[in-house]
Amino acid sequence: MNARLFGGHILALTAASVLASCGGSALPVRPNGADAVSSSRGTAAKAQSLLYVSDLGTNAVDVFSYPALKAMGSLHDFGSVAGLCTDKAGDVFVVDEDGPVVVYAHGGTTPIRTLSGSGAPYGCSVDPQSGNLAVTQLSSYEDGAVSVYAKAKGKAKAYVNKKIDATFYCGYDASGNLFADGWDRYGKFIVAELPKGGSSLKLFYPGKTVTHPGGVQWDGKYLAVGNQDAGLIYRTTKTGTIASTVTLKGGANVEQFWLDGSTLIGPIAQSPGVVGFWYYPAGGAATKTLAGFTYPIAATVSTAP
Repeated sequence: MNARLFGGHILALTAASVLASCGGSALPVRPNGADAVSSSRGTAAKAQSLLYVSDLGTNAVDVFSYPALKAMGSLHDFGSVAGLCTDKAGDVFVVDEDGPVVVYAHGGTTPIRTLSGSGAPYGCSVDPQSGNLAVTQLSSYEDGAVSVYAKAKGKAKAYVNKKIDATFYCGYDASGNLFADGWDRYGKFIVAELPKGGSSLKLFYPGKTVTHPGGVQWDGKYLAVGNQDAGLIYRTTKTGTIASTVTLKGGANVEQFWLDGSTLIGPIAQSPGVVGFWYYPAGGAATKTLAGFTYPIAATVSTAP
């Protein structure tokens, strides 16, 4: 278990009690110990959108129908499950901090391929234009700040910037530019950009103190960058300037959120944990929660192909 992440975020109040006090309605607790998505449910799963949630506490990825949020099962056999992302075809990419990225077809139970890597890969994003897969790197000094797999296959190309200590999560914009959040070598919060077709990373300093960087995703106008401990999402321009801030009431420790239009899906990384649902970019109180997780850290929605 990754003590760096799992042990450092546990609070006195549970995630469920925090969100309940904020007015969010609680959905039924998912069944514990669910097996991989079963063959009897496979056809149904493949015909609808699915929500995937990585749970570091159980080292599994739990799968739900979306938006109905009916439990469909779990994916297992990871070394240390981390970030999640999807592509236009609905393929789901599970980053394993122990090294590989494991790829599943939408609703699939068996990996269609694995992508080898080095260091401590953590977050991922797929370019909607090229299909390239980007992966962040907690040990960026030795292994490159981000790695990019052309067409999400083969061997990755690592992009090194010795000013960067670690990158956590990343996201492509609609034009194929890649952005990642993290720390520089002095512990300052940064946003790094790999421009489309570029060969080097550019650094921006939003000017915020962020102890634990959260998710990164393009929302159609701004780059949404998470301040995990504070329950804040910074909507930044492509030059790192913060245009507005979204406050998630009860959302401290939301790590890798996922934006689905006007809905923000936020796994709360503490034990026991829940997944909260907020209006975006309004923020405020969660509209509902999904309970029954041990330590959820990442979410993604896969649309049926």
